[in-house]
Parts: sequence; structure tokens; C-alpha cells
Amino acid sequence: MELALAFHHAVRGEHQALAATIGRLHTLSATGGFAYFVDIAHFMAGLPLPEPSATRWTTSEADVRSAWRGLV
Repeated sequence: MELALAFHHAVRGEHQALAATIGRLHTLSATGGFAYFVDIAHFMAGLPLPEPSATRWTTSEADVRSAWRGLV
């Protein structure tokens, strides 16, 4: 649900709400499960990742970033 909310905030340009949602996603995925959701939320918003990602994408990170940003 938080990822859908991140999409909603990215589309509407609600930067503060998006930052709060990304923070909750980070907390929820801190144990390693679904950590790529944090990356996707950053990609949708066109934001840089705060640290290098451990996620291994099937294509390049730039391609994944572009695809998610394109949806917004």
C-alpha cells in the first residue's frame, strides 16, 4: 500500500508527503524484505538514491529508473 501511496504523491508532486512515505517504506523494508520498493519510490519521484542499492535489476538501474519515472 505504501508503494501505491508513493506513486500517488509522485504524480501529484507532493514532495513532503512523498518523503514521509519513503521513510515508512524504508522502515518497513529494513529487515531486507522488499527493500527494492524504496528504490522504486525514489525512481518514481526522480530522486537520487540516498545510498548505493543492493538490489540487482534484470536490466540496468538506469532503465528501471526511466521506466518507473515514465509511469509518473
